[in-house]
Amino acid sequence: MDGGAHPTLFGWGSASTAGRGSGFCVIGVPADHGNGVSRGAARGPASVRRAARLLPVPRGAGVDAGDVPGCRAADPETVLSRLAEATCEAVDGGFRPLIIGGDHSITFAPVSVLQQRRDIGVVWFDAHTDFSPWVEGQGHSHKQVLRRIETLPGVKRVLQIGYRGLTAGDERHLGDKATVVTSEAARYLTTAELLELMPHDLDWYVSIDIDAIDPFHAPGTSAPVPDGMEPSTVREFLAAIVGARRVVGADVVEVNPRLDVDDITSAIAARLLWTIADGL
Repeated sequence: MDGGAHPTLFGWGSASTAGRGSGFCVIGVPADHGNGVSRGAARGPASVRRAARLLPVPRGAGVDAGDVPGCRAADPETVLSRLAEATCEAVDGGFRPLIIGGDHSITFAPVSVLQQRRDIGVVWFDAHTDFSPWVEGQGHSHKQVLRRIETLPGVKRVLQIGYRGLTAGDERHLGDKATVVTSEAARYLTTAELLELMPHDLDWYVSIDIDAIDPFHAPGTSAPVPDGMEPSTVREFLAAIVGARRVVGADVVEVNPRLDVDDITSAIAARLLWTIADGL
């Protein structure tokens, strides 16, 4: 892993994912080749780590393993392979992966690793379905990543939260395993009702596309959609999930500092990661 010159997330110690431990292992993925709309999410890991310096140390333990090396020059499949390897090392070392993207296509790697070890559910905060048609042999992208994830045999449930229905026609598809809570419905959803949608006998992976949040609050993303979720609602949901379900990994993706205003989107992303880590 490439530690680089960036600060560690939350001031956690730097460590190789090969070492034994507990808590979370942060893995940065500075890659955005899977986003065909706008480049810039590759800068996300560094920007989110910098923003996290303003936050207190969370109650949960963790280490920061740096960034997956060579992402900027690698093709999407190579990035996924390297991230899968880093995820395996983290899990084998007793850690739960806490990943900073990067575009949303990267989520396929950690989910594919974790579902081989146990049956899992996936919580998917996103303005879009990410369920575009995919033909084997086509390039991997953020538009069809959830369609590929749903085909994995160990993924038993998908809970999509924040969908707005304002996407291109080929993105309106919904998966057979999916339960969808639109952004509008999420405003009235209690945490108890949320947890009822998440069977307690499954372990859960949480993936947060920052565009789930309304662009008024989080403008730094390549595919903003109006009428999104409030940051406080997402934090409330995350706290409930971490407190009542076994979360085996999580990520925040699609933060694009190139499109941000005063790093506010990076700050929101850092706060979401902090909420997960603080509740472990």
